[in-house]
Amino acid sequence: MPLMPLALILLVAGLAAAVVLGPLGLGLIDWRVSANGLNQTLGADAGMLVLVVPVALAAARLWRAGRRLAALLALGVGLATLYYTMAAVLGPDYIRYPGNNERFFLLFLGLIILSWTIAARAWAALDPEPPRPPRWLVRGSAAVLVLGGVVIGFAWIAQLFDIAASGGIAQASDAQAYAEAPSAFWVVRIVDLGFIVPISLAAGVGLWRGSATAIKAAYGVAAFLTLQAADVLAMGAVMLWRQDPTASPVLVYALTPITFASGALTVRLLTSYAGGRDTATPAIHACARAAAHVKFNERGFDMSITSFRTESLLRLRSAHA
Repeated sequence: MPLMPLALILLVAGLAAAVVLGPLGLGLIDWRVSANGLNQTLGADAGMLVLVVPVALAAARLWRAGRRLAALLALGVGLATLYYTMAAVLGPDYIRYPGNNERFFLLFLGLIILSWTIAARAWAALDPEPPRPPRWLVRGSAAVLVLGGVVIGFAWIAQLFDIAASGGIAQASDAQAYAEAPSAFWVVRIVDLGFIVPISLAAGVGLWRGSATAIKAAYGVAAFLTLQAADVLAMGAVMLWRQDPTASPVLVYALTPITFASGALTVRLLTSYAGGRDTATPAIHACARAAAHVKFNERGFDMSITSFRTESLLRLRSAHA
């Protein structure tokens, strides 16, 4: 089996093990988190099992079959798993809360290594000049990317302004969440504001302006952003369902249409990429033609030798006769 499908299968096995061993399954992993953190963990685990694992299996199968869509799916899976595992390792409070999740660190370390390796390999496998989607799809995807980045960005920045101005958060539920899990709070804000929001805004603005680089970036991160939005939505839904006092109904209601719109547009983007024209560079085509020519010549050479040997044997038999 090629290395990339094998890596994706190993990622699926590791994710399934993490979820089954966690609170959503056997409960062998006892996370050092608050009740609020446990609700978020349940939602995140459900999202990984229902969404990321099937997409990873599809990516492995498509990669083995040589389908160009495999790289996009693998990139989304790799980035989503990286976010999940980093938050899982860095988010718990190892001094304040009882638990044993550090005993399973090697499992999550393996998932971290697999996830960024898969993401890097998938990005390298993307077309250098991917097909340009239809104009309506470009504009719609740009709007969703910008809207999602703005919603998340304003929500987190408002909290950071409160902390900078007064040393705390004005919203009671957010203040309670911060007091219960400050490490998880800062991990999420760093990753979201430092990476996800800038990528979403840059890709969205670049798409609207028709930038070729932004089109490739949008293709590359579309699956990841949709998977991540769905995972966050699952976390918020579980918190509301379990009547978590730190749950944010406004964020869930705002994120729901964005997630579904992002999912629909991502499917169309993936379809556009999968059905696009061959965008290999002239150098690649030249190498392919040269290889075919050499193979043809080798075959012709082998046929000539066989013909020569056959003719020589016939002449020898005639001479003996």
